[in-house]
Amino acid sequence: MKTRVWPRVAALAALLLVPSVVVGYGVIVHNLVPIKALGNEMALGNTPVKSTTLPGVGTADIERFRRWFYDNAKTLPDTAVRNAFVRRYPTPAAFDARAFKELLMLNGDAGVFGIDSFPAVYRARHASDARLDPYPQYAEGNALPLPQALAMGSIWPDFDRRNRDRLVRGPDGGPRLTTTGDTIPFDPMTLNMGRLTGPTSQAHAHYGLNHLPKSSDPASIRSAPWNYAVARGFPGEVETYAERNAEIYTDLALLTLLEGGNGMSTLSSIYAGSAFHYIADVANAVHTLQGGTPSIANDVTLARIIRQIKAGFGLWGKVPSVAELSLDILSNLHSLSERVFQVELSEALSMAAQSNVDAIPASMRDAPTALTRGDTAMAVNYRSLVNNALRGSRYPEFGSLIAAGVIDDSYESGAEILRLTRLMANTDVRRASAGVIDFDTIPDAKVWTYVSSRADVTMQAALRKFNDLQIKGLKRANEAVTAWWYTYGLVAQPPANKKVEARNTILGRLVRQQLAYLTAAEARRTTWIGTHGGARN
Repeated sequence: MKTRVWPRVAALAALLLVPSVVVGYGVIVHNLVPIKALGNEMALGNTPVKSTTLPGVGTADIERFRRWFYDNAKTLPDTAVRNAFVRRYPTPAAFDARAFKELLMLNGDAGVFGIDSFPAVYRARHASDARLDPYPQYAEGNALPLPQALAMGSIWPDFDRRNRDRLVRGPDGGPRLTTTGDTIPFDPMTLNMGRLTGPTSQAHAHYGLNHLPKSSDPASIRSAPWNYAVARGFPGEVETYAERNAEIYTDLALLTLLEGGNGMSTLSSIYAGSAFHYIADVANAVHTLQGGTPSIANDVTLARIIRQIKAGFGLWGKVPSVAELSLDILSNLHSLSERVFQVELSEALSMAAQSNVDAIPASMRDAPTALTRGDTAMAVNYRSLVNNALRGSRYPEFGSLIAAGVIDDSYESGAEILRLTRLMANTDVRRASAGVIDFDTIPDAKVWTYVSSRADVTMQAALRKFNDLQIKGLKRANEAVTAWWYTYGLVAQPPANKKVEARNTILGRLVRQQLAYLTAAEARRTTWIGTHGGARN
């Protein structure tokens, strides 16, 4: 029955509180932040979020919205933007789901939740992600509790891998190659933050570097590691897109309501959840720096010397570059930091659910409440940011504004989290002896085998400091999402005589910015292909 979905969902979501369930840190946080932070806030219909049910949404509704997007983009009053859009997409057929995804900086081949058909998205989901999903497969057209719609929108940017493996493909679907046999990236800029494929290939989209001048001088790792950035894969300024992604989904959440047809309130909530995903990512400070710490740099040097010796300095084996080893070691430390906190958070939530608060370690006692009550100073800061923006514009870019505010609050903690994680980690993690470790596949109980010694006094002190920083991250995510929801409530329902203005403002800026991105990505791609022997015919 459509009206009986939420009790079932709540029971499934409760599984996240059980430590034995193997769930990624991201799944826990991305699922619970919108539910816990917004449960008592008011929805657009002036009912509490936690007790609001939305109408169903289907694939036909998603396709109708894309057509509405196209029809209005090709008639925008800004002549330059309108003409540029029509040149790139001369017919509705040219603006299919793939084209829409690429406009939004996504992998055109990924089955993206909220953009592609629901059955196709679920078919493409990896089995490992299906095991982590706290919700049953959504049957399109069914009523959906608002908290679940927000949570699903928040979870799925990781599940559907929309930001990974962005390759240029030919008409047959196969990757395009250069004459030297290299696979061509859709945007070479992404190579500065990760590999061409695999988990790190999405780093550019989920990271947000701070807004201070950057230095590629390794000496800056000692003085200000959060300002260190080096163009590893493509020359030029290193770019990250968490802020931009937060705004893309904010704009989509507003535009669906302006389309106003069947299912649009539900689709708006899904897009809102996706905006929350990128905001919550940068609330976790390890998402705000590209490099590491002096001790990690030393680990990279030592790990490479060991590899050189084992490979006979290249005589009987390949020696990874410094950049490759740095990426592997940083990836291990990043993932371990998330998994260690996930284990601690799972246990704390489980104990709290059993009213056994005294059993929660002292350093984690504030974690359960951090999901429901943030920090007053942060709340004042984020509300001030959006209120000031609202005085200057009826439709401000509040998604990116809030994400930027979160980065400004968090960036100095990222290096400290990595330093503490490195202090706790064993040598396999610190030297990437077996390459990148997939911590999402490791049961909670075994995560501690990657820690040097859980009983060590130094390690325990590091863990206490580590947990304190992670809990602050939860509070940032809580307050940032709450500030987003507050602004959404003020902007999302303009009076009838202002809807055309709202549509042209929001759609116009989204199309303008994303067309500019595609043009820049194409120029970078042309340069990259030219330095790799040219493209094969």
